[in-house]
Amino acid sequence: MEPQSQEHRDHEVKVIVFAPRSPHPKEFTWAKTLKVGEAAREAATAFGYQAGNPGLQTEGNHPRTLDNKKTLAEEHVKNGEKLELIDTGGGV
Repeated sequence: MEPQSQEHRDHEVKVIVFAPRSPHPKEFTWAKTLKVGEAAREAATAFGYQAGNPGLQTEGNHPRTLDNKKTLAEEHVKNGEKLELIDTGGGV
């Protein structure tokens, strides 16, 4: 497989997503222009969640819920960032 060009990588972000009922995180590579809500739905499907209103939040001492209507770039998601899958209407 041919390595990706630097320009192509600059338009993508690779993150690690954790889910409440899964012991193992999953890695995703998304376009920076993808809406947070779309990324959250993709992650929820990958973890086997079907109901609810999925969202993403940052990990750490001061977790921040990302705005589902903004792009990953607008929410300043960076390569290697760890995110948690949440249900924006309650618990997943």
